[in-house]
Amino acid sequence: MNIRVWSLAPLLILAQLGVCAPVPAADEIPTAAAIRERVAAASGAVPEAFREIDETTSSDGTTTVEHDYRRGKDFRFVFDNGPFHTERGNRDHEAWHMNDNGQVIIDQSDPGEASVDPTTTTVSAVSSPTVGYIIATLNARGNGIKEYVDGAAWRVVRRESITPNGTIVTTYDDVRSDHGRTFAHRVHVDNGYAHTSSELHIVEYVPSEVAANDVQIPTPRRTLVTFPKGVTSVELPVKFGRSHVYVRVNIGNRGLDFVLDTGASGITIDSGVARELGLTEYGKHSAVTAGRYTTARTIVPEMHVGDLVMHDVAVQEIPQGWQTASDVKEVGLLGFDFLAELGVTIDYEHERVTVVPGVAYAPPTDRQTVAIDVRIGSGQPRTNVTVNGALGERWVLDTGGAGTFMIFDYFARRHPEALKDRGGGRDGPERQLYGIGGAIPAKAYQIASLKLANLNFVDFVGYRVTGSSSYASNVDGLIGADFLRLFTLGLDYQNSRIYLVPNRAGRAAMGIRE
Repeated sequence: MNIRVWSLAPLLILAQLGVCAPVPAADEIPTAAAIRERVAAASGAVPEAFREIDETTSSDGTTTVEHDYRRGKDFRFVFDNGPFHTERGNRDHEAWHMNDNGQVIIDQSDPGEASVDPTTTTVSAVSSPTVGYIIATLNARGNGIKEYVDGAAWRVVRRESITPNGTIVTTYDDVRSDHGRTFAHRVHVDNGYAHTSSELHIVEYVPSEVAANDVQIPTPRRTLVTFPKGVTSVELPVKFGRSHVYVRVNIGNRGLDFVLDTGASGITIDSGVARELGLTEYGKHSAVTAGRYTTARTIVPEMHVGDLVMHDVAVQEIPQGWQTASDVKEVGLLGFDFLAELGVTIDYEHERVTVVPGVAYAPPTDRQTVAIDVRIGSGQPRTNVTVNGALGERWVLDTGGAGTFMIFDYFARRHPEALKDRGGGRDGPERQLYGIGGAIPAKAYQIASLKLANLNFVDFVGYRVTGSSSYASNVDGLIGADFLRLFTLGLDYQNSRIYLVPNRAGRAAMGIRE
């Protein structure tokens, strides 16, 4: 999996100039809701529609120009950063985004039936960096948001986003009146997660009419994966290993092995191989998945995957510092951006992968087929899984994940009652698994029941990630290749669905005799 974390500075922070006041006594501290009401009242009315242009310069060497459009509750934000163009927005309560490769994805929300990470909101008085209040909304591990509010001017002057892998500190200044509102026109971000700093300036803010077309969900900018003329089905050049499916990709005159990875939110390439190919790096920064590593974006002029061709492909550079097969040198991940436009059939039993254009994909007709609804807005197919009776809605079906299943901290801290070992873990010591960024501290567990759709896997052994910094995003866990290889997989991202057809091994494991 390749999980990216993005931090975007808030669009506007409202303010009103004033003089400092003494730190209030404990019995004078208002509620969080009352403070936010005062901040909103101090700003002036928000117009029904407006346009805004922002420019952000970063210590990673990049400059981003942002065009924002708001029309009632609908909005569209457009970002241009060197050769990269991305967008995000909300239209008629439907969230969406456009990725680096011009693909448009609807961000389906969770069903909302699983328990959420509980947080506690507190308000306390402070004298620094301002005289006023801190509104802190934190979970049991102390992660979450702290907002520092000037108690005289009634404006937010500082915001801290506390993550397991670093704190992102945002400060606001150049506060002035602009078209009837008072807000900060400069935003500084010290990103302790990415190890970067940036400065955002509001170049233009204009309350005005915004046309409906300006906030529409855009059409994709292009088709990334192209088939030969007249060809509608292609068998990929693949090799099946114990845990992974390796795809031969040709870049220039080099043949390279990539892992076909539904858990990867994009396409990645090893940093060293990118340098060997002479690819230009953009926006080098730090990130954390299994462990901390250095990453950047780059563009591959042309990639051939069998008969398929991709041009000017935006990919993420990562250190591919692990190998999962002795006879394969894997140098990247073929993830979401490659899979998004295709209908894909992964036949583990016969070791074949075939693809068709996404609009031409036909669901399997086998009567034992299990259809699973997935949400792909994150770039990963997420679905509902119940472990020992505890429901999680953010489980990733991950062809790049070794083993049967892996439980992340987000699920474990909400459902300690589900972490009952039936003996297969044998109360053994922690083990070191490996992923992007390094080692993953993990402990084996044998669970009584794992339910996926109408499937119930009994007494399987998997792992719980015990390191607080590995896979620390709000994802419950992953279903890995040792489960998935019991089936022929059908990936239908166009309709947010994955199909599982039991193969011979799967039918034997499930007791299907016909």
